[in-house]
Amino acid sequence: MTNLPERPDPRLRPPDPAGTQPKVDEASLVARMRLQLEPAVDSEAEVIEEGAPSDGREEHDLLPEPAGGGGGGVAVAAHAEAPHAPRFQFLLGALIAIGVVAIVAGAALIFRPNSTTGAVANWSPWHPTSSGLSGAQQIGNHIGPEYRLASGQELVQINGGPLQVAGLPITVVLRSDPTSNGNISVINGTGVLYRLCGLGANCAIDQGKPSNQRHLLLQREALELALYSFRYLDGINQVVVFLPPRMGQQPSEALFFRPGDVAPELDRPLFATLTRRVPSVSGITSSPDVSLVQRLTTSTLYSFSLTQGNQDANVFLVLRPPGSPPG
Repeated sequence: MTNLPERPDPRLRPPDPAGTQPKVDEASLVARMRLQLEPAVDSEAEVIEEGAPSDGREEHDLLPEPAGGGGGGVAVAAHAEAPHAPRFQFLLGALIAIGVVAIVAGAALIFRPNSTTGAVANWSPWHPTSSGLSGAQQIGNHIGPEYRLASGQELVQINGGPLQVAGLPITVVLRSDPTSNGNISVINGTGVLYRLCGLGANCAIDQGKPSNQRHLLLQREALELALYSFRYLDGINQVVVFLPPRMGQQPSEALFFRPGDVAPELDRPLFATLTRRVPSVSGITSSPDVSLVQRLTTSTLYSFSLTQGNQDANVFLVLRPPGSPPG
């Protein structure tokens, strides 16, 4: 049997050259962890640490567990609010409040009543540069090119100006239907006259065939002329629009508007009454505003005749319900 050499006592070994023994003692490591995690310890734990433990626990039991240990100190640190969070939330709320106020103020500016007319400001993107009677022709020049025939050509040419004919002022006279009471009412005031001329004989439309759709489109054009006139021309309380006749006939139809006929439409933007895009002849009956156009123009459509006064230098514009016999 071979005798093995006696194993040296481990306590007499020299320091481990491979570094397997810890280089930092446990006491200094615990102290360092305590300094790093101390802000995460809640106030109640800090008070207990400063005094003697009340439940017999050792002082090291009150230290928060290191990360990953699932201890209460980590949970508190994870849910602690960021130092700038209240300031960020305040600024975000302020920005939202400013945005809401800006939207409300913008809506109020668009839809606020005008101090002189009661109509909303910014009623339409365009307006005439003159608020006098000369502005009537500017209105006609603006509206006319928007209305087109099926061929793409302009529907009618528009002449706008004072309510007069051949240099003589016009006085509007309403004669009610004989089946009603047949009364005559003289309408005094200041007005403008628009003549819609189709460039044919007697201002008839010189192309295409007459139709109910084309007539309705002319009524819409007359309504738009009246709305612009009441909105932008000063002192106007009457608008008369002569419609073009059928080919071979004399002009005999007119629309007569007063401010009360379209008061609600003057209290809201134009696009809320008439669509921004003017419909075509074939598309007028399917336009979203067709019902309103029919309601506002059917009651203001008349047959007319002109009669010169016997003594005064004026002309009477006699308006009768459509289909009423002259007389």
